Amino acid sequence: MSVNRLHIAAAGLLLALSGSAQHTPLTSQYLFNGLLINPAYAGSRDALAVNLTYRRQWVGFEGAPTTHLLSVHSPLKSSRVGLGVQLYSDRIGVSRETGIMTSYSYRIPFRRGKLQFGIGAGASLLQADWSSVALQDRNDATFSYNSRGELRPNFSGGLFYYKKSYFLGASIPFVLSHVYDPSNGNTELTNRSEQYQPMVTGGYLFKLNKTFKLKPSTLIRYQAASGVQADINANLIIKEKVWAGVSYRSNDAIVGMLEVLPTPQWRLGYAYDLGINGLSPYHSGSHELMLQYEFGYRIRVRDPRYF
Repeated sequence: MSVNRLHIAAAGLLLALSGSAQHTPLTSQYLFNGLLINPAYAGSRDALAVNLTYRRQWVGFEGAPTTHLLSVHSPLKSSRVGLGVQLYSDRIGVSRETGIMTSYSYRIPFRRGKLQFGIGAGASLLQADWSSVALQDRNDATFSYNSRGELRPNFSGGLFYYKKSYFLGASIPFVLSHVYDPSNGNTELTNRSEQYQPMVTGGYLFKLNKTFKLKPSTLIRYQAASGVQADINANLIIKEKVWAGVSYRSNDAIVGMLEVLPTPQWRLGYAYDLGINGLSPYHSGSHELMLQYEFGYRIRVRDPRYF
């Protein structure tokens, strides 16, 4: 790694590590793992759904993020309640965050669709190996030891409305902030509105003909420190078996996606992110794999789910 590349890597990773709010693990196929961004998504598939996602970001960039996600959610039979749980492990540079988030949703009929209210609660464990950071000043006390495991509780909330042809969602994935001070290894738990990351999602299904359907969608999120970021997505659905998509993430990446459904219950997905920001010359993109299976209380081939 060249000196300039090393400086950029160190600066980027230290900025990521010094952030005061718990971050939402980034994936490109979040629409098929809705618990990641909205607890109200729990049970919305009308099936016992299991999703496994692996993401390797910024390949070739030392210390780049690597994320593992497992989510399970289902509606309760003869009830308007949905339950979900998500396990995740996120490694960035010298830090590793491992967590669990549980979700509870309640649905009501609304304007020929379904409106779901959701809340979530969980905790994460953050550990950092600061002593492994290469420094010119090896006597710098700030990075002279490893941080103890910091247990971080958190909460989330959201709304999700959907019909056969469109969906709308709004959420705050994490409510609490955690300010970490590497000089003493302590974390302060706070509730700062400027650290909230509110998200709004939406999408619509166009039936072009018997073979093709088109599903555009968007995700808009905001944080005071970084401003507004938007995803603009489009998926072409071919005979209910293949989903070919492209996405633009503002000031970050252009994404290509491909999902294959060998049966109505299995979904296999791959996404590739081509970076378009200042870091793009220093890595060869990001790769993401997804596997989803729906055991299903009501899996109906004639009425497939698009959201």
